[in-house]
Order: sequence, then C-alpha cells, then structure tokens
Amino acid sequence: MPDIFIGRQPIFDRKLRVHAYELLFRSGNANNAAFGKVSADGATSTTIVNAFMEFGLDKLVGNKMAFINLTESFLFTENALPIPPQQVVVEVLEDIPINFQLIKAVERLKTEGFTIALDDYIYNPAHKPLVALADIIKIDIMQISREDLIRHATQLKKFNAKLLAEKIETMDEFELCHKLGFEYFQGYFLSKPRVIQGKSLPTNKLAVLNLLAVLQKEESDIEELEEAIGFDVSITYRILKLMNSAFFNYSKKIESIRQAVIILGRQKLSSWASMLALSSMSDRPGEMIHMAMTRAKMCELLADKAGIKPLEPFFTTGLFSSLDIMMERELSEIIAPLPLSADIVAALLQHEGVKGEALTCVLAYEISDFESAKFLNLTADDIYVTHIEAITWANMVTESL
Repeated sequence: MPDIFIGRQPIFDRKLRVHAYELLFRSGNANNAAFGKVSADGATSTTIVNAFMEFGLDKLVGNKMAFINLTESFLFTENALPIPPQQVVVEVLEDIPINFQLIKAVERLKTEGFTIALDDYIYNPAHKPLVALADIIKIDIMQISREDLIRHATQLKKFNAKLLAEKIETMDEFELCHKLGFEYFQGYFLSKPRVIQGKSLPTNKLAVLNLLAVLQKEESDIEELEEAIGFDVSITYRILKLMNSAFFNYSKKIESIRQAVIILGRQKLSSWASMLALSSMSDRPGEMIHMAMTRAKMCELLADKAGIKPLEPFFTTGLFSSLDIMMERELSEIIAPLPLSADIVAALLQHEGVKGEALTCVLAYEISDFESAKFLNLTADDIYVTHIEAITWANMVTESL
C-alpha cells in the first residue's frame, strides 16, 4: 500500500495551550511542501482527503480546530467543501486577489458556518470589507518590521478578528506579540510541524474517473452511483470511513454506500469525488482529464445528433479512450478486467463499429484533421457544434475539480 503524509503544526493560545492545528500538504517525510507536479488545487485536495478520509480528523486534531489552506478555485466553487464546518478554519491565502468575488465567497463560507482566517495578511484600509468578515487574522512577523508589526496590531484591533502571530522563532518575538495583544501563536520557537505518515489503499484512477462521469449525468440514479462507487474498494472504504467518522457524528452507523449516497447527496458526493480525482491523479496534468471529458462528451453528442440510443456507451467509449495516456499502460491491458461490452472493446482497440466511428471522428477533430472528422450523416457544422459543446461541458467539469 502506498505511503501518505500530512503535516501538522500546533497553534497555541496566550497561556501556551494548544488551541488548534494547521494541516499542511506533505508529499514525503521531508518537513516542507515539495509540490513537484502537484498543482495547488491538487495539494489542497490531497490534504483534505488525507485528513478526513485517510487518517481521520479526530486522530489528527482531536477536539481542536483544524486550519486548512484553500486555493482560489476552492473558495469560489460552491459546494467545494462537503464537510461540516464546526471544526474547520478556512485559511484565505495571501496570493488570492481581494475583490468583490472573494468577498462574496467568504460571505458564503461564513454563512455555511466556517471560521475564516486571513493568511499572511498585510493590512490595507481598502480591504476593510474582507477584514470585517475575518474571525482570525494571521500575520507573518518575518515579513514585516517591528514598527509595522506594532502598527498592524494597533490597526487590526479595531476589528472583531483575533490576531495570530506566525513564524515566531525567538522568545523575544513571542513576548512582543503577547504584549501587543495577539491571541494565538505559531512558529518553530513553539513547535515545528510534524509529518505524520500512514498507509493508503491504492485508488483506481479509472474508477474515480468513471464516478465523476456518472455524477455529471443528471439522469443517473442512486443505483448507478452505488455501482460506480462500488467499482473500487478504496473509494467504498474511504466514503464509509468518512461517513462513520467522529467528525460527521451520525447517530446511526452508515453500513452501505446506498445510505452514504442518500445522506451525502449528489453535490457533496461530487465534491468528494472531485477531490479524490485531484489527489489520486495529481501526477497527471489537468489537460489530460480535460481531454478525456471532452472525448467522452463529444462521442455522446455525436450519437445524440445522429439519433442513436442509448448514449451512455458512446460516453464510456470516449472516456476510456485516453486511459492509456493517463495511466501510461497499454489500453488493451487496462480495459481487460473491466466488464465492457464487446462493441465498446472493439471501438476502443480497433475503432470498429458505430462507436468506433464516433471515436475516430473525435480523435480526428482533436488534431484538426477536419477532412477525416466524419460521422454517419452529420454535416461538418453538426460536428463542429458537438465539438464546441463538448469543450464547454469539459471546461465546466474540470473547473469544478
């Protein structure tokens, strides 16, 4: 089983009691955020998945609060955080532009019950609407001079937010911040982050991709969702573990995926599936996932325009056609254990049959070989429209990741 990691650094109150822990992305035993090929969104997804689905928040922080950094896309996407808010402090990162969109996103998260912290904040009077929403303001004392630190503390005390001094490395710095009225303290002088290591069940990337596809189809029902989740033991395990964790605190034990699907609902389940996709496919560029979704949707739209039913096998054909690139293995080897119909297998491997014709058309359009992009009786304009609609849909799906 692969190793998983997460960083955890305590945050102390004025009496040096642990008030909370900040949870940090870690890709190995090294005590730093070595992102490598992992995107910022992928790092956030991995941290959340590891905290809630792998280790369990109760084992990481007990009854303390958990500080989690959120990227711009997580802040701006509704339902991106499918977790109860009572134990989570959402950190708004300093590199996110402060504008009307950010204010509305923070207002929404506060309405949902999350505690809001501004990370590495540098005071600016123009930011008053955002500062007024904050519950906690984190100041990196290494970024500013002693004089600016005193000025910041004085100005920010006019608001309701509590001040947190981070990057404290000496007793003198701690005593100064304590004297200035800071409520919380974080830094190497008090405690370095600790890297926690565990084991994870390997996630079948194909199963995650398939679950995302099922979730994107509005007509899919509970049975389809249940089947898509049950396709991979690690997804089933993670969701049941999550639902039965102390963090969710349901009065009755959740014993089946059907129960979990009904309780979570499609939107929250979709958010968890998206985070699983980002965390399990962090070594694959986002363009590859976008390509897979575009192929799947375009195959489906071609069949729809040509009046062929059912549409789902066409979607599946397009979706699975990119697995050799995503998983760096022969396509025949990847699909061998899957319960695919003979015509889908023929379409994928030999581009045979009507599904193979649709896939051939999509692949030709992908490389701008418009003369070869033909499908049954559809016109060039018909095919062009399906291509644009597929790209638009794929953009929407990948942005939600």
